[in-house]
This record gives sequence, structure tokens and C-alpha cells, in this order.
Amino acid sequence: MFVNVSDKKEFLVWLVNNVSFSQREVLWILNYLINHEAILNNVHFIEQADKATRGLKLTAKEMDDEPIRLFLSGKEFTDTDQIFHEIRMNWKEALYVECAFDGSWQNSQYLSILEDNPYARWNEQVSEEVVERINEFFAQEEQKAKIELLYNQIDLALEDDNYEGFLELTNELNRLKK
Repeated sequence: MFVNVSDKKEFLVWLVNNVSFSQREVLWILNYLINHEAILNNVHFIEQADKATRGLKLTAKEMDDEPIRLFLSGKEFTDTDQIFHEIRMNWKEALYVECAFDGSWQNSQYLSILEDNPYARWNEQVSEEVVERINEFFAQEEQKAKIELLYNQIDLALEDDNYEGFLELTNELNRLKK
């Protein structure tokens, strides 16, 4: 999914103005990203940044976590100078950013720029139980739709005085209901 750089920038401006971080350096890094569109072109907002080869997790003050963490091929860094240097020196590489703040899933700006994490796709994390329940739901809905269609066809057969069609359709309806 392609996300417009101006939308990313707009969200980051909102983030800087509305979310508090326990380290001011987080705001400096965010402002750096806002002011460098070339870097923003390679920034992708995702969930589970720790799974990415080059992920950055920003955590609001009210959350119980480090304010900023950089994940590079399984290693974790919390030093803001190191993180800034990594972003600045490797600006051509994809940077996967996760933003953890209260109400993130209710924030339309955040949701509009959120992309699927290529290193931890959401549909690969759905449990078998959930998949089974979803499949059951769709099977029930399909059954209801078939029954509704048969009722409509039975009505049409009655209106057209089609006795044979009526018998076939009611037999099929009875089989479906069992």
C-alpha cells in the first residue's frame, strides 16, 4: 500500500503536538522526519516494529515502555543519538515505525497511514480457532442466503402455477434445513 508523504507528515505533526514522550529527543527525531521528505518516502507505519529488520517503536509517556527503541536485525537500541545517526545515515533504507499511544486504534489519521508489516503480516497471526469461527459464520450466512433464495423461488413457482418446480424447490429446502 502506498501512503502519501503529506499524510505521513500530517500525522507526525499531529503526534508531536498531541502526544507526550518522556524523552525530548523523541520529538527531535520526529521533527527531523517531518522536515525530510526523502526519508519519509521510506518510512512505513506498522504494528510490531520489533519484528522488522529496521523498526522504530515510539511510545507515549503514559505507556509502560521505553520511549524509543530501534530494532536492527534482531538487536535493540535505546540510545537516541545512535538511533538518530542510524536514521540519518541510512535514509534510503525502509524504516518501519510503530507508534504506541493511548487511543491509537481510534485515531483516524494514524489508521489512514498504517500499513501491513511485511515481517509480521496480520493474517498470518490469526489463530486457527478464529479462522474456524469465521468460516462457520460464513457457512451459516451462505445457508441463510440459500434458504431465502429458495423461499423466493418457491413463491415464484406458486405464482406461475409450476407444481413440479414447487415440489423440487420444497424438497431442496427441506434438505437444506436438516
